[in-house]
Amino acid sequence: MASLMPFSGTSTLVSEIDEFIDRVSEAGMVFERTFQHYFEKGPDDELDEKLEQVKEIENRADELRRNVATVLYGQMLMPDTREDVLRLLSLVDTVLDDCVHLVGELWVERPDISPEYLEECRAMIAEVAKAVQSMLQGARAYFKEPHAVRDHLHKINFHEKEATKIALHVGRAIFDSDRPLERKRHARSWLVRIRSLASNASDVGDELAIFAVKRSI
Repeated sequence: MASLMPFSGTSTLVSEIDEFIDRVSEAGMVFERTFQHYFEKGPDDELDEKLEQVKEIENRADELRRNVATVLYGQMLMPDTREDVLRLLSLVDTVLDDCVHLVGELWVERPDISPEYLEECRAMIAEVAKAVQSMLQGARAYFKEPHAVRDHLHKINFHEKEATKIALHVGRAIFDSDRPLERKRHARSWLVRIRSLASNASDVGDELAIFAVKRSI
């Protein structure tokens, strides 16, 4: 990996920031695979395995973020730069938390989505996952090529809008159906929760854009 520009003299810090982003990316992939499998096969033993996997990822990512924070305060950095990096890592960590929580909530609630909506739900999950990965690519670009961050922000917003479009369409279809009201509400709550992951990735992107401009000055 190329050196992270503000920290080129600290190889351990460079490695830990990069691994942190790797772990969040992995959590995003586990989230996608877990929900895609659930909507295709229903609840089975793989759901238990994925929950344990994403928890392990979270534990390692938390350890890395703590290590990075400790080292950063010992670096000869301008306070604004240090705070921006810590803020960015904290924001990215919230997306990791969202992935973990969604897998955990799926394990607990095991929502019942009617077969006629499954294809669109799987399409929505794919768009949400792409928004998360685009956000992480933007975070990597912040450290290596801040001028390239904007390209990734466009992708985040595109995938977030696509996920929202699908969620609205499926939500309307569910409420137009003759299912019991409580089942409608429960299904819709899952659409909102899944889509919100893409919205949170977009929010991170908004702040990332500001950090990148400051890096470029």
